[in-house]
Amino acid sequence: MIDVLISFISVNGSPGVSTVALALGWVWPRHAVVAECDPAGGRALSVFDPDGRHGRTGVFELMLQARTMPLHRAMSSQLLVLPDGTGRHHLLPGVSSPREADSLDWRRLTSLFLDLETVDVLADCGRFRSRAAAAAALSEADLVVAVVSNRRGSLQAFAKGVDVIREEHGVFDDEGLVVLITDPDPRFHQRYPHTEIGKELGLHVVGALPWDPANAAQFSDLHRPGRKFETSPLLAHARKTADEIGRRAMQRMSWLRKPPPVVSGHVR
Repeated sequence: MIDVLISFISVNGSPGVSTVALALGWVWPRHAVVAECDPAGGRALSVFDPDGRHGRTGVFELMLQARTMPLHRAMSSQLLVLPDGTGRHHLLPGVSSPREADSLDWRRLTSLFLDLETVDVLADCGRFRSRAAAAAALSEADLVVAVVSNRRGSLQAFAKGVDVIREEHGVFDDEGLVVLITDPDPRFHQRYPHTEIGKELGLHVVGALPWDPANAAQFSDLHRPGRKFETSPLLAHARKTADEIGRRAMQRMSWLRKPPPVVSGHVR
């Protein structure tokens, strides 16, 4: 099977895109790599390897090794297996600084993601920035997932930025950009119905992740899960959302990558 490239972004006031990408990668139904493509730098390595036993690994080291070996082989040497017990899900750590991000050939790296077979790539692109270094990971994605907090300010900020996202990355069709809602602490924020959010934004809402700070911290601070982690509300909702995102990405990938029709011996 051909893999899909799914890129995740957030907007101002909507933190948590890295947690979302890792939570989805943890429960992804197929083989997957969560690739940290945030030009501001990656943090997941410190979550899953706080003692540094695996050394310095990631996209920067991958591209250095690719000078002397095939890109696919270089990537395999830089992957960290996520400790979910399946052996199917991996992490490709990000850069350590914006300077490293500016020096990378992101288009070549994105081409590698698209060339992988039977491995889906979930690219954590961080907060959306106009003309960001890693723009290729968005413009070439089969699906762009915007992570938006279910709060008035975050929803307004995203609504203002939708057109810019579409224009910069060529996502003009109705299926290419979707929304994933993260619910805030209900004690302090009013939450809006997810169906109403979709109607207001004019975009599909592919799922929602609940307020579950203790389990979300397993992907953002230090991975030391308790006995109930696998049955937590966060992962229960992540499984449903992963299925929906994967289905939509496969459908759009089939449409984007299908060969052009041949008419009278000529490609139209």
